[in-house]
Amino acid sequence: MKKLSSLGYLFVLLLSVCGNVMAHDTFIMPEKFRVSKGETVKIGFHSADAFPESTGAPKRLQEPSVHTSKGRTPITLSEDGKRWAGNVTVDESGYVIVTAINAAATAPMKPKSFLDYVKEEGLDHVVQARIEKGEADKDANERYTMYPKSLVLVGEPNDGYKRVAGLPIEIVPEKDPYSLKRGESLPVRVLFKGAPARGVQLMAASTLEGAAKNKSVGKTDAQGRISIPVTPGQWRLHTIYMERTNDPKAEWESFWATLTFEVR
Repeated sequence: MKKLSSLGYLFVLLLSVCGNVMAHDTFIMPEKFRVSKGETVKIGFHSADAFPESTGAPKRLQEPSVHTSKGRTPITLSEDGKRWAGNVTVDESGYVIVTAINAAATAPMKPKSFLDYVKEEGLDHVVQARIEKGEADKDANERYTMYPKSLVLVGEPNDGYKRVAGLPIEIVPEKDPYSLKRGESLPVRVLFKGAPARGVQLMAASTLEGAAKNKSVGKTDAQGRISIPVTPGQWRLHTIYMERTNDPKAEWESFWATLTFEVR
């Protein structure tokens, strides 16, 4: 069985196939989002557009970790069907954060495919910049890295849900998801390199029957904040920050963030 650990990360230097398909989201799915203190829970690391199923194990996964008040602990993973998975046991109460990195890859895209993709993700500044530089009809090369994150509640809740894990891009809840009353929204803040990420679009998917699998819920304000209407169920939030890069193999660099959690 293949293994992935903090000391020997799987790093497959595989360029994405040229073409017309946007990369799948990398996201984290615990088998349970709420566990007892000292209980062991299996954590899955998924790659897919749909939610919550995985269509393939992330190919460049690095640094799977659990963050508690005591610091960061690496997670050892094994290939488990169409995902990577590992067991985590936490001996303290409160929210813990699980993170990983799906390392950088570069993908070339045809003009229309790239335009459709950045429009869907609300990256209007990219559309405008390509028009202004006369690039609208040219192929685009994008370097992208993904930063998945998940919230797991161990025993009684605390304020650990708002702990910043220190990822380059990160979605941080500003209210305890388990404290939400019916009809309330979850306020979150998006940080890019530690600063508020203004004007990035958030997409949401949930396990609620009949819910859209990936729906835009708006863009962040000047402080990087947005409130997400939520209902009971498991959720995945997703956002992308994209900027020009000096990489000789790409004109654009994107930073992808996902956050998974549960509302009861």
